Amino acid sequence: MVNISSQERAEIVSLYQARLEQEMPEHAVVGWGSREDQWLRFSQLFRGLEPTGKRILDVGCGLGHLVEFLDQQTGGDFEYLGVDLAPGLIAQAQEKAANSQRRFQVCDLLADKEDLGRFDIAVLSGALSYRVDDNLGLARSMIQRMSELADQSVALNFLSSYVDFELEKNFHYEPELMFAFAKSLCPRVALFHDYPLYEFTLQLQLGQG
Repeated sequence: MVNISSQERAEIVSLYQARLEQEMPEHAVVGWGSREDQWLRFSQLFRGLEPTGKRILDVGCGLGHLVEFLDQQTGGDFEYLGVDLAPGLIAQAQEKAANSQRRFQVCDLLADKEDLGRFDIAVLSGALSYRVDDNLGLARSMIQRMSELADQSVALNFLSSYVDFELEKNFHYEPELMFAFAKSLCPRVALFHDYPLYEFTLQLQLGQG
């Protein structure tokens, strides 16, 4: 599997630690323009999915904002594990939201060999936007790994190549390429590119749920 280098990991951890040390809104710490846009992304990840009573893996969980979204959707009826590369983000998420049903841990999903258990739904929001040496390889490896851990659904979002402006620090993906790769792993794939952000969401339906 393709993964980020140790230098790239250090740069990502340093980026988020620096943001934590500034007086920034929480959505800005994890790289989003607004809380409303962040919630819209969550709604697209779970579009057509039922999270109530499910075991959910949140890859690149940041400060654990998805927990609040899921609380609103399920009345608190879900189990959750959030993983992230950045220890500072995990520490704050644990302080704010951790309990026996909601866990957070520092983890590199592609490199760490720890048994995380099984999940019904695995999601990733924004964690593949940062430009690294091999973004396409990294994204494919992440989709494959998440599909190995989830029994029902996998959902990820990506910055879209269908834009007229790109920041140098970000990587924009061709929706067709990501859809084709997902179809090579799973016959039931949905691609959502119809919401008002310059990105798309990919859903893989792995089993009945």
